[in-house]
Parts: sequence; C-alpha cells; structure tokens
Amino acid sequence: MKKEEREMLINDSFSSYLEGKLMYHTMNYKLLMESPQPIPEHTDFMAALEEELSKVAHYHELLEVLENVV
Repeated sequence: MKKEEREMLINDSFSSYLEGKLMYHTMNYKLLMESPQPIPEHTDFMAALEEELSKVAHYHELLEVLENVV
C-alpha cells in the first residue's frame, strides 16, 4: 500500500470514528431532552445535558479541524 493510500485510509477511518462519536453524543442529548427523567448516577440533570452537549461540540470541532487539515 502506498503512503498516500495509507494516509487516506487512516484519515477516512478516523473521520468515521469521530462521526460515530458525534452521533452517539447527539443521540444521548436528544434522548435526555425527549425524556427528562432522573438519571440514577446523575442527580444533576442540567449537568448531564451540559456534559453531552460539550461532547457534541468537541467531536464537531475535531471533525471540522480534520476536514481543514486533510
């Protein structure tokens, strides 16, 4: 495998990983909003929302950076 092909494969794989994490945390946020019930391990509902939204922003930013670098 040529270096360029290997780099492209790694970047595509990493992009897919980041997209998956973004979708995962986006869905968690949406589920929390649709069914705002107490979470046994989280007594602070707003903190749980903020944490999920922070993770959405994090993975969104990483994808944007990756697109601009590659």
